[in-house]
Amino acid sequence: MNAEDRDKLIVDGIKTLLDVAPLYGNVIMNLARENNDTASNALSLKWQANQWHLVINPILLTTYFINHTQIALAFAHEALHVIWQHPIRYADERIKSPNLIDWGTDLAVNQYLPIALGMLPGAVTLQTILGLYGKMLPIEQDSAEYIALLSELTENQPARGPKPVDGHGDWASAGQGIDEATSALNFVIEKATEDTNRSGRGDIGTAVLKKIASVTAPKRHWQAILRTGISQLPTKKKASHSRFNRRQAYRLDLPGSVSEYEAQVTVFIDNSASISDHQAGVMLANARQIIQQFDVEVTFFSFDTTVHEIKNIKQWQRQAGGGTQFQSIFDTLKVRKFNPKHTVVVILTDGDGEETVLSTKFRQVYWLLLSDHKLSILEPFGKIMNL
Repeated sequence: MNAEDRDKLIVDGIKTLLDVAPLYGNVIMNLARENNDTASNALSLKWQANQWHLVINPILLTTYFINHTQIALAFAHEALHVIWQHPIRYADERIKSPNLIDWGTDLAVNQYLPIALGMLPGAVTLQTILGLYGKMLPIEQDSAEYIALLSELTENQPARGPKPVDGHGDWASAGQGIDEATSALNFVIEKATEDTNRSGRGDIGTAVLKKIASVTAPKRHWQAILRTGISQLPTKKKASHSRFNRRQAYRLDLPGSVSEYEAQVTVFIDNSASISDHQAGVMLANARQIIQQFDVEVTFFSFDTTVHEIKNIKQWQRQAGGGTQFQSIFDTLKVRKFNPKHTVVVILTDGDGEETVLSTKFRQVYWLLLSDHKLSILEPFGKIMNL
């Protein structure tokens, strides 16, 4: 099969999944796409450059799965790993017992593949375990439960039988930035859910919908509100080959598009002594998500009683400072001549600072407070939200 035929088969698989199970298809559409003819697996999920990538080896994919229906099932399998958050749940643990985790996670997701598309070739199922070990495991359990049951059956020895249909080894790539990777994976789920609400979910089980709700319900408000605020400013589109073209998904040569906002966004990260390293990590992970979710000009700062520009947010290492003074943020914006009408100010903080009224003309301000914290200033303005 030549490259053109492989590309057509893969695109037909994506189109089929979008038709039969739009939720799964939109999860795939919201992942960054990377084609790699030398990848060791047909499909894998990898955390790289602050976003989640779906790595596709077109040669292996079209060798293992010979028609568009099977390829659609393979993509649905990856989407379910995302929905069940397996790449972050097992980023570190998979090194300890890879076979058990590979089988346990696959058992959990393969029960929710679209029935209308048939069976996924090579899939590990409950019947697979019954045939190998003579024991029927309970249906619709979480991967952790299956891993525990498999551990008893195999006595922690490598499991016999087929290998996973995809690669799970790249899940370990999230281990060094788990907070940021978690936030990014959840955003993929949230965005896919928003996209799907316009067209219907298709062939999706109740358990999957409950899992989606557990991810989206408590964590989407500040991002949605910030998106609304930025979207009120003039926007334009730019081409991006890291996204599928939504109008013509069958054309791999056509880039997709992402919104490019003309607003200036300034992000201030609380670096005062009251912030623990863990809290700093949470704020940093959320701050980095802004540049992933919006194509805007973003300037990053840290602050305590003074403000310091962060030249490279990906490499920034915090060093705890002293007290907290919110007024220093707005003084810095004025000195650096940011325009109050076109500047969005995002402040990640525990909220513990001065109580006095702040002096500023900036009103497009978003206070992102750590969980269960309140803002200390007596006359707050802007929008106050919790991470």
